Amino acid sequence: MTARGTDDRGQWKSSHGFVLAALGSAIGLGNIWRFSYVVGENGGGAFIVVYLAAVIALGLPVLIAELAIGQKTRADAVAAFERISPAKPWRWTGWLGVTAGIAILAYYPVIAGWVAQYLWFYAVGEPFLRPGSDFAAHFEASIADPFHAVLWYGAVIAVAAAIVASGIERGIELASKVLMPLFVVLVVLLAGYGLSLPGASRAFRFLFSPNWIFLLEPRTYLAAIGQAFFSIGVAMAILVTYGSYLPNREKLPRAALAIASGDTLIALVAGMMIFPAVFSYDLDPAHGPTLAFAVLPEVFASMPGGRWIGLGFFLLLQVAALTSVMALLEVPVSLAVSKLRWRRPFSALVVAFAAFLMGLPAALGYGFLREILSMSVPPLDLIDHFASNIVLPLSGIAIALFAGWIWPTPDAMRSSGLTTMPIRQLWIWSLRVVVPGAIALVMIKGLLSV
Repeated sequence: MTARGTDDRGQWKSSHGFVLAALGSAIGLGNIWRFSYVVGENGGGAFIVVYLAAVIALGLPVLIAELAIGQKTRADAVAAFERISPAKPWRWTGWLGVTAGIAILAYYPVIAGWVAQYLWFYAVGEPFLRPGSDFAAHFEASIADPFHAVLWYGAVIAVAAAIVASGIERGIELASKVLMPLFVVLVVLLAGYGLSLPGASRAFRFLFSPNWIFLLEPRTYLAAIGQAFFSIGVAMAILVTYGSYLPNREKLPRAALAIASGDTLIALVAGMMIFPAVFSYDLDPAHGPTLAFAVLPEVFASMPGGRWIGLGFFLLLQVAALTSVMALLEVPVSLAVSKLRWRRPFSALVVAFAAFLMGLPAALGYGFLREILSMSVPPLDLIDHFASNIVLPLSGIAIALFAGWIWPTPDAMRSSGLTTMPIRQLWIWSLRVVVPGAIALVMIKGLLSV
């Protein structure tokens, strides 16, 4: 039931809670599942050097800009840009970010559902997780099963929506205060176990002793820039929305640095969790997207106590995925609360149901739907391409140009919280020139690779 005239947006109770929630939005499958196989495909240590540079030079400036826009306007992701510059076409910048987030919401919970299904497999001790199984075939069969595909991704959306419906302080912030410490404990324990494996020294050399020949390959730079943006979670309207719940007293540079550094540190620790196992069993680190679902279960099956290691690993992935789905849902929920004046629980219910319907093609696209439509490429891959290579880069470029050129510079500098003029100037010019140019390269590369 709706309630007109109700302001149900909420506010973070503490800066600690905000940072944990923002970290939860940033730390997701991109830090563990995607980061690991992208590192493996792009030379290990050399990629990490470029990735760290991309986080500092590109990700951090946009992160500060998004938080500043949200905090300054205290509005939803669309109204925030309209309030700073109501002139067309820049007032539509917020809609690009919302579109990017919704496009990702149309497939990300499906992958989170795969994680939930594997978490269940390890919890009940499915027979196919034992040595000698064809793990790749079982993965393909599990995602092609229409009943389980819909069941598990629907369950992820339902849990995330219930948390979002509870509000900022009692929902997202409280859940983040529970889930993020659990996530850190799991990743540290699993990384510690990884370092005890015989392949740990090879993994350490692979990750932290760069093979500089990879710096001569353009794909290393493009992959690092794309991973930096995907991992931190910029250009999806999430950080503008989360920033809008921040009190004016909160200093943004400190929070932004904590988010970017925490997100990056988790990705590196996840590498030390995964690659020692990969090298210990002489597997290919460049195995690609199936690394988590087909390769690592094979490793777990060969380990003493591997079922429990696998259970911990997929619980870790599930926590990461759930906090990101919460953030993706919050953007349209915030928009519905502000624009339509709906109460938060009703907004969460409607948005969750819409997200469920949007995700059906991606969820069913590995089984009968793909056969019926005779598709050579699964719908999930098509949606991912649209989101990652078209809408997300356009949104990033628009936000950078908006903050660098359209937002009055004195106001933007004050709102950023940066204290010295040289740093403020560096921030502004990186948004004006460096960030749009780098994102444009990634976008062109993505479109040409079709």
